[in-house]
Amino acid sequence: MRCLFISDVSSRAGGVYGLRAASFARAMARRGHQILLLSPTLDPAEPTLSPATIRDRIAAHDWAEPLSLELAPRETAMLRLHRSSALPQSLRRLATAWLIAAEGGVHGDWVAAARAAHPAILDGFKPEIVWANFGNLSNLVVGQQLARAAGVPWTIDFKDNFASYVPGRLHGVLQRRFADAAAFTGNAELHADIAARWFAQPHEVIYSSIAPAMIAAPDSRPRSDKFLVTLIGSTYTDEFLERFLSGFAAWVKAGGTERRDATLFHYAGAADNNVRAAIGRSGLECVATVEGNVPHDRLARLCHDAAVNCYIWAPFGFHHKALELMACRRPLISFPGEHPETFVLADRVRGDLRTCTDEAQLIATFDAVWQDWRAGRIPATDPDLSSVTWDAGAGQLERMFAAVLAR
Repeated sequence: MRCLFISDVSSRAGGVYGLRAASFARAMARRGHQILLLSPTLDPAEPTLSPATIRDRIAAHDWAEPLSLELAPRETAMLRLHRSSALPQSLRRLATAWLIAAEGGVHGDWVAAARAAHPAILDGFKPEIVWANFGNLSNLVVGQQLARAAGVPWTIDFKDNFASYVPGRLHGVLQRRFADAAAFTGNAELHADIAARWFAQPHEVIYSSIAPAMIAAPDSRPRSDKFLVTLIGSTYTDEFLERFLSGFAAWVKAGGTERRDATLFHYAGAADNNVRAAIGRSGLECVATVEGNVPHDRLARLCHDAAVNCYIWAPFGFHHKALELMACRRPLISFPGEHPETFVLADRVRGDLRTCTDEAQLIATFDAVWQDWRAGRIPATDPDLSSVTWDAGAGQLERMFAAVLAR
């Protein structure tokens, strides 16, 4: 099959951004399909590809690997107005409505860039099916417009919660706008079930797999000189973050000087400023360091050094980070809850997921991990990731595409 994948983020962005589309593109190419991955440039200021360059790259490409084409967004006057910090909120809402109705959403510059490249892409590649991920609404518009121009079916990948990221008053509007999608995928049952409230098309749950660097070797061990506790990823609500740090600080304090001096805390994620402030309010006595988003290789080294990895749960979304962190062969704490689906996934891959619903459970869990670490019993898990590889997911995607084309 000749498949056109539409990603809202360049695969060069690092971290989880763009990982799903790029990884499935490589896995599908390994299965013998021709995959063209279209995305915006990493930096909007980068020069865009000319139509002649696009045609030349398609003609010369070895399809044993996906072909990645990145286009520089084309900003419009309305987009510049919408992004102006001086625009009053009431006018910003009107500008947003205009962008959604007339320019393909608040990333209409990406829609415009892709539309300008239609002739070169369709002349040279001639896709048979399009797969566009829901990172934002504009990305779906790009996929829909390209599929219509090519006269081929298109499909949606709901890798985020449709209900949470789209204002309620627009659910019905967008249901009608994207009703011509032939099928959809979700990166979790949670997200697929939510999308199915509005989209009645056939669908498939295809879990994202894991960046190779995150998978710890069987002989991997945590640091022995320090009890390293990590907190990974977004924190979502100040309340959950404050409660987590309050419980952790109480646990450190209860262990006296020995525990304080032996324990290190490290946060990595997009909420670095919030975490710094919350640490200051918590009275945490051990050494604590904070950094922003990091590439997967850096994140892997951090999480493999840890005695325990932690994350803050968000009730409105599925945490793909749970699978990645279970691959690190360390105990994993989610606070203050998790969806049943994640427990099922943990059982499936034999991951050590420990969910704490309150501070008392959190303190007791840190006690248990601390004792295991001191006795050299970490890691205690041998995860089985065979059912959640990128190749296994590509097999599901391949079957869904074949069914769409057969219809």
